[in-house]
Amino acid sequence: MIGEEEQVEKPAGRGARNQQVGRAGEHFVVAEMNKRGAYAVCFAGNMPTIDVMACDQGRSRNIHIQVKTKRGGRTWHASTLWGRPTTEPRDETVFWIFVDLGAEDATPRYWVVPDWWIRNDIHTAHQDYLIRHGGKRARNQESTHHSIDEQRLKKWLGRWDILGVF
Repeated sequence: MIGEEEQVEKPAGRGARNQQVGRAGEHFVVAEMNKRGAYAVCFAGNMPTIDVMACDQGRSRNIHIQVKTKRGGRTWHASTLWGRPTTEPRDETVFWIFVDLGAEDATPRYWVVPDWWIRNDIHTAHQDYLIRHGGKRARNQESTHHSIDEQRLKKWLGRWDILGVF
């Protein structure tokens, strides 16, 4: 038994920090896309909605990708500000890829989602939430936090084909 004077020190924080997790997700997406035959690069510019730019081998189709990454749990963090009623465009060129890194020795899993769909889904889910809570947030009225559960994205798991660059 450890007495008050014999406290065991916890090891310094291990594991990736949020920024590292996000960056890892972007690099995994780029690697997976290149492995499948597209040209993809991480976008280092100051564009909050573009993490990866990619094109097909003929360079005739260009797409932009927002990457959301988690390393555990069932949800990704998002914002209600990203939601809006949206309809499907004829040719979508903006996508979100949700990455679950899992454990350190796990293979990442990917949900490839059209921008129009996820924006509409965030909007609809938030409106449903507000209805369930009398038209306002249950706790903090100023919060824009929005969780996206894996179950909401299940039809998009592994849907690399929708990118149109392979």
